[in-house]
Amino acid sequence: MQFTILRSTRVLAAALSFAAISVAAQAGSITSNLQIEPGQTFELGGGQEGGFAVTGTNSGPVAVVVLGKAEGAAPVERGIIAPGAAVDAQFAPGEMALLRNTSGQKTARLKLRITGDTSSLGMSYSGNR
Repeated sequence: MQFTILRSTRVLAAALSFAAISVAAQAGSITSNLQIEPGQTFELGGGQEGGFAVTGTNSGPVAVVVLGKAEGAAPVERGIIAPGAAVDAQFAPGEMALLRNTSGQKTARLKLRITGDTSSLGMSYSGNR
């Protein structure tokens, strides 16, 4: 039973994050106060026709790894955003941005702005691999 409750809490947290991102979407621009649970990766994009950019600041207590993943390829690390540091990453058409929480115990927090082809960006969470 405890697993079901924890999983439901994570699903609810993901749904709330998506709602916050969706409400902030405007003509090619998305702003978000993104939270990534311990041991999780936020997946953005993949399959979109145009490219997009992710800019912002790590406002949380843990580092976040930024990776790019082209369709059918392995993820490629783009860098690490230390707490308080900024991110400015570009992603090609069809490429997925992966934002990975490096902590197994603390929630990562990012203040982000996503620009470019945002009309069809998919968003989801997965466990770190």
